[in-house]
Amino acid sequence: MYEIIENNEFTIYRFLVENSDRNINYVLSCNTSKECIIIDPLDKDEIEKILKENSLVPIYIFNTHAHPDHTKYNHYFLEKYKCPLLAHIDCKDLFEFEIQNVFENDIIKLGNLNIKVLHTPGHCHEHISLILDKYFFCGDVIFNLGVGNVKFRGDVSMLFRTITHKIKNLPEELLLLPGHDYLYNNISFLESLYKNSSEIPEELSDLATSYKPEKLSPLFDLSFEKKYNPFLRIDEFSFLDYLKKKDLFKDEKIEFRFRLLRQLRDEH
Repeated sequence: MYEIIENNEFTIYRFLVENSDRNINYVLSCNTSKECIIIDPLDKDEIEKILKENSLVPIYIFNTHAHPDHTKYNHYFLEKYKCPLLAHIDCKDLFEFEIQNVFENDIIKLGNLNIKVLHTPGHCHEHISLILDKYFFCGDVIFNLGVGNVKFRGDVSMLFRTITHKIKNLPEELLLLPGHDYLYNNISFLESLYKNSSEIPEELSDLATSYKPEKLSPLFDLSFEKKYNPFLRIDEFSFLDYLKKKDLFKDEKIEFRFRLLRQLRDEH
């Protein structure tokens, strides 16, 4: 069942895909024109249900990146609705069909909406994100209390630069709309970092207690991430003092700490 986030100008439809990776699919529509963008289509049936029940007309398919769990039904929607696929130019050799390239700071027009494109590489080279109003469609570059892995065409140095020099400097009121719901797993990882449970912020403990796997996690903004996401706090010695493996993070180079934290998350 999909959830609806709406205001006077646009509506965001989001739902949790029934798979082990907890993918989230999105449809973004203009309230005036009823035109929409389908973002990273993985569950075609639920997307079709959204389109039909809300009388929406897809004019774009948008891929944050080219991993199969974000592109599975590109072909289906491209064939049915004859609309262009928007993706980064680095996707050109990864797809068998034509793409319409989008770049950093491009504006995508959807009815009377202006949607900004950000190049956010690291999880993979071609990763891009969208910003509309206070909403940040961030794909797999950042999650609630975590960041993307670099296992499949990723680059940890690139991810570090994207997180610390770009995303961390975005407006704090931006609400994250990630490509997966990993909140509970990321809380579990964060808990494993602390020396003892009494040092874990109560707000995070409450979130873990209230977790329901069949439901989407609530939305959190960048101010929340700056407060609790360990990948955005590796330059804070007050945070490092809480950690079990504080000595591992003694290197003054922030990128080294970031790499180490990403490695620990992979091993968790």
